[in-house]
Amino acid sequence: KGRPNFFPGSGAGMAATDESAYRKGVRLLSFAFLGVFGGFQAAQGLQSSLNAELGELNLACLYGTFSVLCLIAPPILCHLERIMGMQLLLLVCSAVYAAMALSNLLAVPAEPSPMWSVPVAFNVMVGVAAPLLWTAQNTYVGRSAAAAAKLLQEPTEKWTTSYNSLFFSIYQFAGMFGNILASVILLSLGELAWARDVLFVTLGIVSLLGAFLFIPMPSVEGAYHDKHPSLLDTSRLAFTDARMALMIPLMLTNGMTLAFFLGDFQTDLTCPVAGSAFTGFVIATFFGVNAVSSAAWGRLISSGRLSRRLVFFLAALLVALFLVLKLMWKAPSNYQLPQGSKDWKMLTTPKASDIIFVFALAAIFAVGDSFFESGPPMTLQSFYAGSGALVPAMANYKLWQSLGYAIQFFIAIPLKHLPEVRGMLLVALTAVSWLCILVLDRCIAPLDDQRIQMRDEVGSENTS
Repeated sequence: KGRPNFFPGSGAGMAATDESAYRKGVRLLSFAFLGVFGGFQAAQGLQSSLNAELGELNLACLYGTFSVLCLIAPPILCHLERIMGMQLLLLVCSAVYAAMALSNLLAVPAEPSPMWSVPVAFNVMVGVAAPLLWTAQNTYVGRSAAAAAKLLQEPTEKWTTSYNSLFFSIYQFAGMFGNILASVILLSLGELAWARDVLFVTLGIVSLLGAFLFIPMPSVEGAYHDKHPSLLDTSRLAFTDARMALMIPLMLTNGMTLAFFLGDFQTDLTCPVAGSAFTGFVIATFFGVNAVSSAAWGRLISSGRLSRRLVFFLAALLVALFLVLKLMWKAPSNYQLPQGSKDWKMLTTPKASDIIFVFALAAIFAVGDSFFESGPPMTLQSFYAGSGALVPAMANYKLWQSLGYAIQFFIAIPLKHLPEVRGMLLVALTAVSWLCILVLDRCIAPLDDQRIQMRDEVGSENTS
């Protein structure tokens, strides 16, 4: 009873004789996500810029649906994978992202209207597909890392670090690539009436082309060895396993700080200081630095120069530094958003040093955030690889991250005029996250394989 042989090498999963085969699969997965999210993220951002109120509603529906459905994603994912295979499942889920980008071709009024139900419905569909897509992605990387470690008889931690760093170093360029592509198209076509249609068609095609890169991905052994999770396994793992429970504050905080940067930081600093025209460039800088930092952290950990625990600390320090510097800086109001208007008006000419500082803050946050995003999945995969808890663990990761994103979105509305409160709340959560990681490493489960080996050696010496 195997799944249909839709793709080369599917069947019951690949057991490679060379580690490069697993790395090839992760690389294909990474470039597929680069295409899918390069188109989707640009479309999502443009959707919000064209109609801020509708954009906020879409985000609330998307991330609210995403968070809730993460709870039941594992059993659905396992069932669909057995029927369709991982590759076809990823392709179908990604096609929903492309459809959302293309849905922007429908002209909707600026004021609330029944027509708003169309983009909202497409964003809800993305919220349904996202838990399956991201849980599948993390599961595939975790299985590949476990298989490579088994093949080479090396610590799983080494390969979860290597493969997650590889994935995020490619995937994070999606935001940069999508924003630059959208800007080039808009600048090239200028004020042409059909420029907007060309833009969203192009972004939809980019997402769809990325989705088809899932087809040649090799299957990895594990689909038939993983225990079939129940509907309660995701929530049970969060509240009964100390390893997962102590990771939750970090994953939640990561979602909140990321949403803070993509939303609040732009309206609090980028637009008033540099003007709305710089928003795309600031976000593109963030994603570019994030991608490079993901690769750098991975190399430093894999080479043994830095431990995961130290990198978690440095990442938390950089995120906190970003938040504190933002709070302390008396930013000039070079641009102002008039009441009832969607266009920022220039009051004074911005200084180059102020604009540079905005970009510097984005870069500082990107370096810290890069490990806040890649660190949790590689750690959870190390804890649960080869067990029936791997899929529920990966669902938990996206559940808490997306919930953090949704929470930040909702608290930003009542605290809109209290940036100090929003900033201090995130500083406090960052500190709590690091303390939980420290407790996890010292008291529950060491984050680094080297420390496990040292404890084993000490234990052996004491026994002898």
